[in-house]
Amino acid sequence: MSNKQKKIKFKKNWVQDWVEAALWAFVVAMIIRNYTFQNFKIPSSSMESTLLIGDYLVANKMKYFFNEPKRGEIVTFRNPDDPIEPEPRDKFIKLISPIYWDKDKSFFTYYTKKDVVKRVIGMPGDTLFVRNKNVYINGKLFRTGHEQYIDLNRTFPKRDNFGPVIVPDNKYFVMGDNRDNSLDSRFWGFLDKKDITGTPALIFFSKSERGDIRWNRSFTLIK
Repeated sequence: MSNKQKKIKFKKNWVQDWVEAALWAFVVAMIIRNYTFQNFKIPSSSMESTLLIGDYLVANKMKYFFNEPKRGEIVTFRNPDDPIEPEPRDKFIKLISPIYWDKDKSFFTYYTKKDVVKRVIGMPGDTLFVRNKNVYINGKLFRTGHEQYIDLNRTFPKRDNFGPVIVPDNKYFVMGDNRDNSLDSRFWGFLDKKDITGTPALIFFSKSERGDIRWNRSFTLIK
């Protein structure tokens, strides 16, 4: 074998080893992210004052492998309004969902709908309605003790008065704790059980929109 052929073979082996190592690391990282724990940041005020903008959370993604969601629990789930696949679609090649090839970056990318955080209010089989901001389940007033109402002078029909509806099997009705500023089941419908990804367990860091670190919220359990 000539020296030129040896160099070409060495180059191919090096590239192949690098690609295999990168792909393996990517797959392992995605397995951990999908099935164990995940870190993410709260971007909106829909769960105030339980969760604030700038709270960094650790979500337990294993809990609902073994348990059913319960009324009053906070759950993370895939945003029903997000596209199923990355957009613009022509810039990505689907490999094995959720892994895609990004044509612009010439590298692998991971795509799923963004995680959203809300509280479970209605369970499968419940009859639920909202009247004057108050939630009634099976004819009885239901409160979690975490509700927040900040817009007391205006009325929005769907937000403040909704239903009645019956929650179907394998579906849940979820709402934000900040009831006057939350896009939830009142607007986009029932949450499918298969879209629930876990539950936030811990705030490990918190920073205000002004950049101030909220030390009193760091390393606190979420209820």
